[in-house]
Amino acid sequence: MSYVALYRKYRPQNFAEIVGQKAIVTTLRNQLKSGKVGHAYLFCGMRGTGKTSTARVFAKALNCEKGTTENPCNQCASCRAISNGSMMDVIEMDAASNRGIDDIRDLREKVNFAPSEGRYKIYIIDEVHMLTTEAFNALLKTLEEPPKYVVFILATTEPNKLPPTILSRCMRFDFTRIITTEIAGRLREVVKDSGVDVEDKAIIQIAGHSQGSVRDALSLLDKAMSFGGEKLVYEDVLTLLGAVSHEVFYDISKAVIKCDSSAILDIVDQIAKQGKDLFRFMDDLLQHFRNLLMICINVDRNLIDVIDEDYARLQEISKGYTKEKLLSILNILKDAANDVKWSSQPRIIVESTLVKLTLPALWEREEGYIARIQQLEQKVSYLEDQLQNGIRTTPEQTINQEISELPPTNSSMDSMASDILPSDEKTKKPDRNIESNESPKQEVEDTKILLTIQKAWPKVLESLGKKRKMTLFSSIKAGGIRPVKIEKNKLYLLNSGDAVYKEIILAEKHIIEEIIKQITNIDITLKGFTAEPSQISSEQNDLTTGKVKDKSKESTDEDFCQSVVDFFGENMVTFKD
Repeated sequence: MSYVALYRKYRPQNFAEIVGQKAIVTTLRNQLKSGKVGHAYLFCGMRGTGKTSTARVFAKALNCEKGTTENPCNQCASCRAISNGSMMDVIEMDAASNRGIDDIRDLREKVNFAPSEGRYKIYIIDEVHMLTTEAFNALLKTLEEPPKYVVFILATTEPNKLPPTILSRCMRFDFTRIITTEIAGRLREVVKDSGVDVEDKAIIQIAGHSQGSVRDALSLLDKAMSFGGEKLVYEDVLTLLGAVSHEVFYDISKAVIKCDSSAILDIVDQIAKQGKDLFRFMDDLLQHFRNLLMICINVDRNLIDVIDEDYARLQEISKGYTKEKLLSILNILKDAANDVKWSSQPRIIVESTLVKLTLPALWEREEGYIARIQQLEQKVSYLEDQLQNGIRTTPEQTINQEISELPPTNSSMDSMASDILPSDEKTKKPDRNIESNESPKQEVEDTKILLTIQKAWPKVLESLGKKRKMTLFSSIKAGGIRPVKIEKNKLYLLNSGDAVYKEIILAEKHIIEEIIKQITNIDITLKGFTAEPSQISSEQNDLTTGKVKDKSKESTDEDFCQSVVDFFGENMVTFKD
């Protein structure tokens, strides 16, 4: 006897063997049990999900010699004939090759003849969307009112191409894509019956590669068993399918978190040397990051079609990502996947795309914009409050000043700052005749805190490196970020680099605050960025010598009005007396 392909040999012979279509199977069995059988059915769905197999099982249940039953026996002559495709009362038509009006006219004439062997005459029309408009029109009347012994079962992968007049005359069933775990379960049954030793990881890889089609999975298993012989291992399946291991995607995810471009390029080099399909690789990588996004937004477990072991790994990796980062990554990969498909140099596109993912300035841009908008909203809100209360202050005070008072510093911090100050400054008293919005004592306290933090700043950077906050560490180093000002327990930094570094630092400022507190025991708030270092240095010198400028004299009505115009724009501001 000639060899029979696995997808033909293991075609479902009863409702229990149909994989992944529980709702449809339950409905059909209940109809058979109650005797309420319809006259026309429409089976829709992607390839390999069981449309034709379900139609044949349904035909067996209607014509079984034991009577209309929800469990066909598969032993009687009628059931065996339907399985072999030799029963005259079950007519299977391919609408792709019998699509004309003459074929439908012939069908209309034969419908009137009673069944010769069974109780029902069943027409299974596959790919029915291929019929011509004239053929559909000729079928309408017969489809709506066929003889009582005739049942039509129409199957299609594209129901949108069917006329509404046909859709309204049929009971529609949508066959869904089958999840990986259910396909893997079916493959294990086939492997066990075949007597071939196959690794479970190989079965899962084949099931995932089939994209929800049991027929495709069985065809791939058939090819893999021929490749592997008596024993099929996971590496053989990867070689056969041109796919890469899930571990590769996990390594890429970790390299993106660490901003490690070198590791990314090593992975791409290994994939290219193994001759893998780069388009397939990009497609699988998109799916991988999509799964990470689904976990980040806490969707239902059923929406992530992976086994439990892989799900646990994805949960662990997702902790290093935010929703905004993953959305940016998916947009970059989506555009790259289209370019890889048509490019003559796909490797260059893959390499440049994956390196792009390791550059925070690119894929954190949206997250940085969000943080910046939130800060601007807070500043505008505070400025509006000041305008309503009639408080006239400098622009810097209007944006940054808080009502809360500076908490008392501990003795160890005071002693550390006193060691830094010159000996003659320790005994010098500030000029009490100077008028200021802040007391000289408060400003000297702020200067001591600033000097303490500046001295501990290298340790702060070292702690960031130990905590693997490499994006934050690199941004501080590249931007020349350093503490330059303290005002009422609010820390201001100086940035000599690009504005993107500000966005990254402000988005994670709580980390810097925590580390400063651990090292110096100072509870400080990182407020933002401020003036040039030369200006700050002169202010610090004045504070340490007790010479405090009169800030109330620096701020005039004209200065305040100009600051409002600069902030909102000339066209947006009107002054009234």
